[in-house]
Amino acid sequence: MIMPARYIIGLCLFLMLSQHTIAEVMTADKANIRLQHLSQEIFKSPQDTRLLLQRGDIYFQLHEFEKAVHDYSVALSIKPKLAEAYFGRGMALGRLGNVREGIADLSIFLERRPDSSIGYTKRGVRYLWIGDRDNAAKDFHKAIALNPQNAEAHDDLGVIYAQKGELKTALSHFKQTITHDPEYQKGYHNLALGYFLSEDASSALTYVNQAIQLQPNNRNSLMLKAEILLALGKKNEALLIREEAEYLPEGNWSEQAPTPENNK
Repeated sequence: MIMPARYIIGLCLFLMLSQHTIAEVMTADKANIRLQHLSQEIFKSPQDTRLLLQRGDIYFQLHEFEKAVHDYSVALSIKPKLAEAYFGRGMALGRLGNVREGIADLSIFLERRPDSSIGYTKRGVRYLWIGDRDNAAKDFHKAIALNPQNAEAHDDLGVIYAQKGELKTALSHFKQTITHDPEYQKGYHNLALGYFLSEDASSALTYVNQAIQLQPNNRNSLMLKAEILLALGKKNEALLIREEAEYLPEGNWSEQAPTPENNK
């Protein structure tokens, strides 16, 4: 099977990072109600860093990253050693495009919380965003050493091995991802793409179908399925799926690399 050049050259479909965020997932309505309550409480107790962290987390979930940075910064002005505020601000700065500043904050967090698997994972993601695969890989390996069941770290480490052409190792990590988190849609997608790049279209089809079962309207997974079907000689079915996918929005991954203005 001849592999399409766009999959070999641009492994961008792998780089859909990541599924976990700071705050507990809630609907926008509930989040706004919670914001109103917290703002009232902060007005009464402006020095309460716990309240500031909670509001910063909700702003982060709502993608209001500048407001999140503000709340975390205020919390740090009150308690300069507050590790959780460095974590939150590092996450939000990265999403604003200030990736290197975000890495600096996450590094301070890890100095205070060296046993945080998620901390190493999130810093590793941001190293990927600036193209520093070596430091990213170190962070993902550390995250997995701290928590072997960290599905996100396995997935992101698989990304790096796939980019290096070490597909067997990449597939191993993608399999770990879906073993530890069977609902991790991106893991199935990446596993399918890994098999496709390994010229095993039949296995690729199996896993892309599982990815689509978890997210039926995921454009990236549907487009990948169309390519797999073409490789299997199922042209008509592939064209139908591609036509359907082209009208869908881009993949709804919860954390993607920003387009930074000042992360150089």
